[in-house]
Amino acid sequence: MVEAVDNSLMELLEKEIIEILDAREHPKTLYDYMRYHLGWMDENLKPIDLYRGKRFRPILCLLVYYSLSGVYDKALPAAAAIELIHNFSLIHDDIEDRDDERRHRSTVWKIWGDAQAINAGDGMHVLANLAALRLRDKIVTDSKVLEILGILNETVIVLCEGQYLDISFETRRDVTTVEYLDMIYRKTAALIESAVVTGAVLGTEDKSVIEDFRTFGRELGMAFQIRDDIIGTWCDTKSTGKPQGSDIENKKKTLPVIYTFENCSHDERSMLDEIYEKAVLNRADVDYVIKLMDSKGAYDYAVETASSYEKNALAALKRIKLDTEAEEKILNLTDFLIKRDY
Repeated sequence: MVEAVDNSLMELLEKEIIEILDAREHPKTLYDYMRYHLGWMDENLKPIDLYRGKRFRPILCLLVYYSLSGVYDKALPAAAAIELIHNFSLIHDDIEDRDDERRHRSTVWKIWGDAQAINAGDGMHVLANLAALRLRDKIVTDSKVLEILGILNETVIVLCEGQYLDISFETRRDVTTVEYLDMIYRKTAALIESAVVTGAVLGTEDKSVIEDFRTFGRELGMAFQIRDDIIGTWCDTKSTGKPQGSDIENKKKTLPVIYTFENCSHDERSMLDEIYEKAVLNRADVDYVIKLMDSKGAYDYAVETASSYEKNALAALKRIKLDTEAEEKILNLTDFLIKRDY
């Protein structure tokens, strides 16, 4: 990520979010829970410098705006709003999935309980809208601010739809690839698309350019999630901080899993059903599923599917005909997101 993004952009983004949180004084602890989740505080709510996540969604917003305007600052409130939306959804996801850790640290609910984690997530959601309203300080017209707020709030409800579908899939073993791709658009790709579209809407009135950027963001988001599926199944512990096959151990319905279910024999399907009916999967179960995936070509299928989305994204970007420097900045980040192993 260091190579893909100028650190000065990260600093601008962090400064914007810090200002938004620092404007809220009481009760301080509520906002400290948010600061903890964002990586600025430890479990004792003392300042600390940690890895704070990729922050690539707001960076995409800034890069798209830069590609159309030549500057970054006017889009900062919108970029901050996007990052706050992403993180409020993570706080809630951790509660719903009962995840004890995120980024190698205890989750908010694990330390301070479900109720206060819900409060922190809800509060961060509202702060995202307040962040977007700071666009008025950048002399953005009220009609444009309203348009951005509409984009962001539509995205949040789509995220909720995706999370609902993802949870509903946990108890099903007949999920199809079509259903899965629809779910990951809602849960993952929609916010990436929104980040790109927001930058474009702030930077131009050209509808065709905005639509090409929309396609770029959507297709990149799909490729990004499928890459996550590959990482969660095949990448090693050193890269991810998790055991190989962690998604299988957690019984997640990822694209490689669904493809394997759809392409196995009757006996193999019976064995998979038996494994996925267990409350807890052991290492032998995980190894069996990975071996079966490999025999069915699930890895190649996932890679090819992600590659197809990536090609669509890059084709849309190429249609916009950006200047070389702006395009290179976006391409560097895109390349990182598609080829990363963590």
